[in-house]
Amino acid sequence: MLNSSSKWRWGRRSRSCRLRLSSNNNLSSLPEELLEEILVRLPVKSLLRFRCVQKSWSTLVQNPTFIAKHLRHHQTKTKNPSILVEGVDKYENPQYLLQSHPDEGGGVRIVDFKGDSIGPLITIRVVTNMFACINGIICIAGVFRGHYGFVLWNPAIRKGKFVSYPKFPDCPAHFVLTGSYCAFGFDQNSNDYKVVQVVEHRKKSAENSITPYRNFFNVYSLRADSWTQIFGTPVQHNNIKLHSRCNEIFFNGVHHWIGSLNSEPRESYDHHIIMSFDMSREVFQIIRFPDMFFPNKTLAVFNDCLACIVYGINEYIDIWVMREYGVEDSWTKQLVVGHMLGIQRPLQILGNEEILLVDEKKTLVLYNIGSQEMKILQRTGYRKIFMPTQAFVYVESLVSFTGGDVFES
Repeated sequence: MLNSSSKWRWGRRSRSCRLRLSSNNNLSSLPEELLEEILVRLPVKSLLRFRCVQKSWSTLVQNPTFIAKHLRHHQTKTKNPSILVEGVDKYENPQYLLQSHPDEGGGVRIVDFKGDSIGPLITIRVVTNMFACINGIICIAGVFRGHYGFVLWNPAIRKGKFVSYPKFPDCPAHFVLTGSYCAFGFDQNSNDYKVVQVVEHRKKSAENSITPYRNFFNVYSLRADSWTQIFGTPVQHNNIKLHSRCNEIFFNGVHHWIGSLNSEPRESYDHHIIMSFDMSREVFQIIRFPDMFFPNKTLAVFNDCLACIVYGINEYIDIWVMREYGVEDSWTKQLVVGHMLGIQRPLQILGNEEILLVDEKKTLVLYNIGSQEMKILQRTGYRKIFMPTQAFVYVESLVSFTGGDVFES
């Protein structure tokens, strides 16, 4: 069992709550529907504090229907959500920043895992193979107390859960284990959070020859608190090589990776594809890019469509969208953004109005598509050497965890 007595220092300012509780108010006499409409608008910190007012309030805050309603309200009503950024320092140690957007005066504050609740769980230098944020839950994979696995952490309610990886399947003959990729997602149909693990094997071959890959897949369900292995998937025996975990995105219940495919023996892995996994149906699919050469690209969401940001050809950024999901012929160049001097790479599209970028000095830059204005996002409390690698929108939630290895921070 994983326990921790230290406290998280979560770098976000708490919004003030104007609801005052005293012996003179009559909130408890309000109709239940009206009271719920009031409470659903409050930040998580206030709701947790109000649980002690009366038992019915505490029961309501823990009700799954209320939790879902509270989350939907804050996802749709929060005009300027916070930005969670992952990066690495000069020693390749992971660093995590939370940016208040717009800047509320404190800049970006670092989230220091080494000094906070996950810190005691980390016994060696962590090289994460998954970092994601969905519905206020942050998922971080790595090595914790000598065990490979991942942590689901909700900083708003200060609770988390550790999950160990399943035992890797035996390597097929003449193959060697080369690594694994993981992805965190949400199954809307069953209201379940899942993690899919892709275990990659490479065939032993002569030097400089094209190496066939063999993939195995495991899925963890938070609701069942267990792993299952997926068999018979069409991509299991395909020669698919997944790229950096920074080139992936979760969209509409489906996780998407960028990878390479060689369909013929001895061909090189220069045919880029998207491999997707549907969290509800638990099926994989291969999506092909337009028949054009894109040297540098990352996945995003734009105008409620799966999008691909193309960069590095010149000082412009192209945004391609798949107008009809799953239909490869519907890829369309939607927007050309530029002229952008000194920009190294895009991280994320925020809504449909802004692009989060990294410049040549490793600084976070916010570009407004409409006004074409750039704003440098200041950071405080971080090491000077910080290379941003991923960014997510963070909206706090009341989502909690059950089962084994649950801890409070």
